[in-house]
Amino acid sequence: MSQPPPDEILELARSQIAAHRTAARASDAVAAAWRDRLWGFVFLLLLSALLLTFVLWPGATLEWKFFAAVHGLVAQKHLVFLGERPLPLCARNLGIYSSFLLSLSYLWARGRSRAAALPTRPLLVVLGLGILTMAFDGVNSVLEDTGRTYLYAPRNDLRMISGALFGIALTPIVLLVFNQALRAEPDPERPVLDWRDLGGLLVLNGLFVALAHSDLALLYWPLALLGVAGILGELFTMFVLVAAVALGYSRRVAGLAQLGRPACVALTFTVIFAGGLALLRFAGPGG
Repeated sequence: MSQPPPDEILELARSQIAAHRTAARASDAVAAAWRDRLWGFVFLLLLSALLLTFVLWPGATLEWKFFAAVHGLVAQKHLVFLGERPLPLCARNLGIYSSFLLSLSYLWARGRSRAAALPTRPLLVVLGLGILTMAFDGVNSVLEDTGRTYLYAPRNDLRMISGALFGIALTPIVLLVFNQALRAEPDPERPVLDWRDLGGLLVLNGLFVALAHSDLALLYWPLALLGVAGILGELFTMFVLVAAVALGYSRRVAGLAQLGRPACVALTFTVIFAGGLALLRFAGPGG
């Protein structure tokens, strides 16, 4: 039997090598998918255990637990009251972090989950004005708190409005960094925010501010949960971003289900960071 020509032998060898590589990549992809599912399950297990421990821990009311969870993260003065009960975050931080959670959910629902382009320059200017508004109101409030001359009497509604404006400006920045740093296939043509989005965010956050100042006692638990989830969620998001980059996920994330491992790391650091600062503050003068 005659031997095949050398060219055919070489081509056959190349085909077999390519087939082996394809099979190896497919096997690696299946293994990676299973690892992602496992880490996702571990994250859900950790989160569930944490929430159950938080809710069922004896000896304290859920209201006090909300207060304690953010005690080390924010200055708990200038509080907003619903009925006769104060919300766990100060007015400005309630505006910032509740707005972050609301705005992120809104932009995600609007299909911005892969957006990786900056907003237009006029829109960036408007967002910048929102940041400056909070800075201006914050400085004025500090002047009043420290007994110095201030421009106008600080009020909780102004603190919360300026905080919400800052939260609206912060959210697309976080989303942009997340998508550019981690997404395997970000959409470089789609901006993280447009004028219609901004209008929707202003209406949504305006409604939130109005409800927070409605003095309706029945809104206490939803708004308290929103505020606490907002600040812890923003902290968790930052830790996820750092952990994912450190673990080599840059430009590799096709779906959030792949982030189980960095999410476990981020959840651990969120609990340690928030809990540790709260313990330090409780142990300090005036607790």
